[in-house]
Amino acid sequence: MNHQSYSDIFTASSAMSSESEETLIVSPGLETNSLLDSIYAATLEEIGSNKFMKTYCTNLERLSIQAHLTAGVISASQSNLVGTASSIASPGMDELFSSLGGSAHEEYIVEAFLENADKLEDLIKTLLALEYWRDNVLFRKHEGIKVESEKDDEVEFEIEGGERVLDAYDSLNDVDGGEEADDSGATKGLASLLATNRNTIRAAFVLHAETTIVSMLNLVFYKGIPPAFLEGDGDQFLLSLVDYCARHLVFLGTPEGANTALRRQKSPLSAANLSTYLATRSRLDEVQDSVYDESYKTAVAAASLSRYLCENSSDLPASIVSRMMEVHDWPLLMVPLIEEPPWTRRRQVEQKGDDLTTTKIVWEKFNDNNEWSEVFPKDLLVLTKAEAQPWLALFHLTTSKVCRESYGLDEFRKAQLMRLRRYIHEALTDQLPVLQEVARYLDELSILGVPAVGGGVHRPSSNASSSGLLLQRVDSLREIVIGHKNIHDDDHLDSIVKLQWDEIYSHVTDSTDIELKRVALEVYDGPGSDELESIPTDD
Repeated sequence: MNHQSYSDIFTASSAMSSESEETLIVSPGLETNSLLDSIYAATLEEIGSNKFMKTYCTNLERLSIQAHLTAGVISASQSNLVGTASSIASPGMDELFSSLGGSAHEEYIVEAFLENADKLEDLIKTLLALEYWRDNVLFRKHEGIKVESEKDDEVEFEIEGGERVLDAYDSLNDVDGGEEADDSGATKGLASLLATNRNTIRAAFVLHAETTIVSMLNLVFYKGIPPAFLEGDGDQFLLSLVDYCARHLVFLGTPEGANTALRRQKSPLSAANLSTYLATRSRLDEVQDSVYDESYKTAVAAASLSRYLCENSSDLPASIVSRMMEVHDWPLLMVPLIEEPPWTRRRQVEQKGDDLTTTKIVWEKFNDNNEWSEVFPKDLLVLTKAEAQPWLALFHLTTSKVCRESYGLDEFRKAQLMRLRRYIHEALTDQLPVLQEVARYLDELSILGVPAVGGGVHRPSSNASSSGLLLQRVDSLREIVIGHKNIHDDDHLDSIVKLQWDEIYSHVTDSTDIELKRVALEVYDGPGSDELESIPTDD
């Protein structure tokens, strides 16, 4: 199976809500609780195991699909939300829910997560583990273990690279233990082993699990900050999420020249070149392509999660708001997402006629089904859900009292924010009336005197003591999940690679993977799953 096939499977799952509205993927009550009970905090060593595949690639995926289906029905019935899904409420769906003791207008899966806060904590811990696994275990920044190919030659590969990320982005990531957005300089890791052993499809599903978790968290945080995260030490999960989202906002805002994953999305190969590439690429290339695709999709989902955190900033502890505003500078992270939107692209396509082949320029946008779709020139100013997220986040960041009190303006920040004023026009405010408040804020800011760069002071909520000592919280949860304080320790990474290879991946290949068969039958029993269903089982 080539990468294009199972990439389409993930897309098909996103579109299920509009194609099969009267199909109940997960019923309320017993089935929902059973799937929810299976969720656990996966450790680094367990990522990709059979237990992980069943829990996150099958059970959570089913919960996510049903939750999005239910949210689509509710959105269609209300028809007053920004970025509403195109699905139309169906009387048949209402009857189906009623027969099972539920309602199509009750988000029972989201409510189940809110009632079981420990499962949300498990999702966040697994999310952090997956991110670290993708960036440091699957592909390594330094020399890893050597692998012999079928021809007894060492597997060699070179990541398509770009220039090093700008120092400003590097320093921002380093504050939180993040990594560069670019993959240049990476050498070996678990990926070369998986390619040699033909585990490329399982790797793709493991990577997709990160996107699924963020999408599920989006639905939960749309309802507000879970109360359990505002009590006791629950704010450590919020801090980890803020750091996680910041890393992905940096990723989306990194220029294409230094961001291979984004460049591949915005400047895709032509149909002819893509066909040649798919026919000639190695299995290692397949794994890398999965990393690029899922990194982008996860980052887009994280942008939505960032918006929900901003929307509920008044409920967040002061230290978390300070983390957003002063440590990560979320207002400025939104600027490149508006100026150079990572979810909009222009490309040249070929049109074949009877006698000749012509080319034309088309505009495309990344839609709610995780697909690029053509947009006609007359609709270019119509906002998609992804395009609305940074604007809505900016609205809360600039108009919320708690955010403004936590933000120390200076000449640099003022200059960067003022760049957005020209993008706020009538066509935009007609779709998002709240942006009139942002325009008013920017107009006031234009005549406001602010300190020079470096001359500003941290706000009272910025953890500054009266003695001038500045303290910053460490993401201790991430350190616990990683299992090591030095996240770049080579010996620690080597031990994880060896353990996973010996105990998980060396015992199975894609052609004999029973868990892939389970995923195909229980989740993707529809378009695009034929090749997965052909995998034999031991039954």
